[in-house]
Amino acid sequence: MRTSRFWQALEALGGSAPQRDWVRELGEDWAIAGALLHRTGDFAEELVCPRSSENGCFRHLVLLPDGKFRADCGDVPRRCDTLRLERDDVRILALHRGKLASALIRAFGLQDTTPVVAPTPMLALGRYDMRSGVGFAVFLGLTEQGAPFIFADLAPVFRTPGPKAVLVPHASAIDCDLSSRLAEAEARVFLLDDVVVWDQKTTLAARFDPRTIFRDLIAKLPGSGDDAPAPPAIALPPGTTWSSIRIAFENDELFNFSGPGVQRAVAPADVGMADKRTGKARLPWEWLRSFALHGGRIPVGKSSAQKHKQFVSEQLSAFTGIVEDPIGDDSGQYVARFTIDGSGLRQGVAGLSRRNLADDD
Repeated sequence: MRTSRFWQALEALGGSAPQRDWVRELGEDWAIAGALLHRTGDFAEELVCPRSSENGCFRHLVLLPDGKFRADCGDVPRRCDTLRLERDDVRILALHRGKLASALIRAFGLQDTTPVVAPTPMLALGRYDMRSGVGFAVFLGLTEQGAPFIFADLAPVFRTPGPKAVLVPHASAIDCDLSSRLAEAEARVFLLDDVVVWDQKTTLAARFDPRTIFRDLIAKLPGSGDDAPAPPAIALPPGTTWSSIRIAFENDELFNFSGPGVQRAVAPADVGMADKRTGKARLPWEWLRSFALHGGRIPVGKSSAQKHKQFVSEQLSAFTGIVEDPIGDDSGQYVARFTIDGSGLRQGVAGLSRRNLADDD
């Protein structure tokens, strides 16, 4: 469900208003959008009258002995009837910046996030990473009372090198001059209604695949050219190292890959180790199986075995996005930098012995 009514209400109400006004502006969206608001602890002293005169008037609020409120027309003579209201109707609700920031961080899977402390116009939400260490900063711009940004408000964006995304609730927040300056600084402005939708579980969700939304920024990242390798097949947290990875063979043609927040069954074709014509496992996969059978430690061997090892290293790095070589060299032995378990392999695989694969030339 589109979020446009919320951003329109935010602009119309200046980010803070009695609950009654929020409910009126949001309509059916109130049920989910209310999660992004919070009570300020204040109560309204007057309400805008929907039938005011040309000069405008307010309904004056009077606290009643039973704790409820009475709204009296401010026009002279009075033009509308007295209205009785519940306490919640006149509670002041304001946008909760922290909740909005958290919802956007979840929606886009941002990394290196920082808590929202001060109500600054430009909040650094975190980074959208394509792979470990390669990504761009994402900012959320929120102006006071719906006023447009000035140059100083955008200082955190201009100070940040490289491509970056700036999320704003409405187009009027950034004028043409600032928009041009942001473009020169490799910053792309996104309207929130264009990139997020309501979600019953997480409040907000990405409207499309983030890789589609941020396509133009991703194209500016290192290694994103036409000749660059495809993005990793799995999404590991930034900074993940091989020491937190485990590969456990379930059978001859499948291993279970697990890492921080990720678990996946992997076949030879998933890591480029299957023959494209027959679909059968190639020698590098057999080398990896033997490597697993021997607990992740095997003699370096001659040139063909070294080629198998190199191919396995390249494919595992491409699969995970972890740049470091997954297999080290220690005193003539190849040693896994990750945990590898071959207990699920059938006994016959032992025929692919340490000697056979190490000495094959």
